[in-house]
Amino acid sequence: MKSDLDLLRMVGRGDPDGATGLFQKYSEPLLRFADRMLSNRSEAEEVTQEVFLKMITRVEQYDGRAAVSSWLYAIAANACRDRLRRTKRAVVVPLDSVEEAPSKETGVEKRIHDRDRRRAVRKALSRLSDEQREALILARYHGMPYAEIARTLEITEGAVKTRVFRAIETLKEVFSEGGSQWNAMTS
Repeated sequence: MKSDLDLLRMVGRGDPDGATGLFQKYSEPLLRFADRMLSNRSEAEEVTQEVFLKMITRVEQYDGRAAVSSWLYAIAANACRDRLRRTKRAVVVPLDSVEEAPSKETGVEKRIHDRDRRRAVRKALSRLSDEQREALILARYHGMPYAEIARTLEITEGAVKTRVFRAIETLKEVFSEGGSQWNAMTS
């Protein structure tokens, strides 16, 4: 299996297999990220397509300072920010809009509980600033280390820590206000 860097080099040489490999690996995670940021599935799909188009047309702009995945997330984050600025609309983050594969052992009660938990988390995330939501989604939902998030968002690692900390504090407050349990977010 080729590394992300090898696939990106293939893209740079005009080999479509490189773009296909990166698309297969990152299209779903980038779609989930954009969907959580924009709260609009069709716009998230457009952003995801835009990311790969920019990757192909601007491959020479990749400087190697961050992982290829971080570069793709940075393109996605910038595209999401641009769309949010253009539309200037309130953002509600629909975490349940990107369906998760149901577990074979999942019973009806567990699915209902999971759906309710996702709704509570979605509502809580909508109370965060765009910057806090962006950092938190990359850290918690995509498992990115803070240093990589800092490179992706072009901010300091300290700023990432601050955004995530403030986001978590806001979420704790929201969950304590609404009677929901904090473990809905952390489980």
